[in-house]
Amino acid sequence: MSPIRKLFVHGFPGLYGGAATELHHQIVLWLEMGVEVNLIPSMEGWTNEPLYPEMLARGVKVHPANNFDAVRKGDPVFGFCSSEFLKRLPEIRLRTSRTVFANCMTWLFPKEKEAMAAGQIAMFIYQNRDVLADQRAKLLSISPDSKASFCHFQPYFDNSLFPFISTRPSDYFGCGRVSRQDADKYAKATLHIYEYFVAPVLKRGIFLGFDHRAMAKIGRPYSWIRAAKDHKECSQQEFYRHCEIVLQPMDTTENWPRVGLEAMSSGSVLIVDDRGGWRRMVDHGKTGWLCSNPREFIYRASQMAFEPNMRADMAAAAKERLSVLAGRMASIETWTSVFEEISKLPE
Repeated sequence: MSPIRKLFVHGFPGLYGGAATELHHQIVLWLEMGVEVNLIPSMEGWTNEPLYPEMLARGVKVHPANNFDAVRKGDPVFGFCSSEFLKRLPEIRLRTSRTVFANCMTWLFPKEKEAMAAGQIAMFIYQNRDVLADQRAKLLSISPDSKASFCHFQPYFDNSLFPFISTRPSDYFGCGRVSRQDADKYAKATLHIYEYFVAPVLKRGIFLGFDHRAMAKIGRPYSWIRAAKDHKECSQQEFYRHCEIVLQPMDTTENWPRVGLEAMSSGSVLIVDDRGGWRRMVDHGKTGWLCSNPREFIYRASQMAFEPNMRADMAAAAKERLSVLAGRMASIETWTSVFEEISKLPE
């Protein structure tokens, strides 16, 4: 049984995007652990959110936007990588001292630094131990005498939402990349890599999360690549049904990319950057490939296209690794530890 019986989250879960999607999966687990979950949306219009009916059906309590009247002394209030949460900290702190911030980036928010200096965040939680160590040092350099806690959690991933696909069409080789519509999520050499990797059949690609910003950076995708702005034009599940490989060179350094978990669950082999959270997620040469330059991306994509048996073995191994990285029991264990630490924080 969880040592915390009730918690609040400032924000709302979503179907697309790192922090919002992650929050969705954590809520499912928290409820299973017997925790009462309360959502305080950070903006109006939450009743139009795709997950609003599911939240109500699961028994989640949804309060008016930015209204903290229901928060009582000792109630933990979470912010999942939310700048709005950081802005509202002074208001939240009038009701409870148990403020918890999950930064899913590899850098600090300016408001996060200000909150650290003012002692407004009681606990910082991280999915990636490397990021925890780096950000803890930076935050403590701002406030060396801070009493803030720093904890690691193993985020839960509900793989039932992304079923494993063992067989895809054989008349073309499906590939793609997925992220939010941010130019930094695209490496400048993206189209070069997609053009020059080779396959025994026609290539077909999908860029999910593509708009004018990416277009300005990398150019117009080739005719054999479908560009979709967001999940309304192409769902994640449709994307992974298409993709034998997720070929994703990026300019950003990822913390704990949800794309990786979705791909591993769906049987799409990851070919990604050899840095950041990918290094903790991918077992190079066994569950995916870590690449340092465009030539490596081109080589590994071509290898996966021409070696279907190896590709199938890697996809199966990645599916097994997913239970270690984000399985139910492992996640419950770490969340129980985090909740125990929260229960010790001053109210």
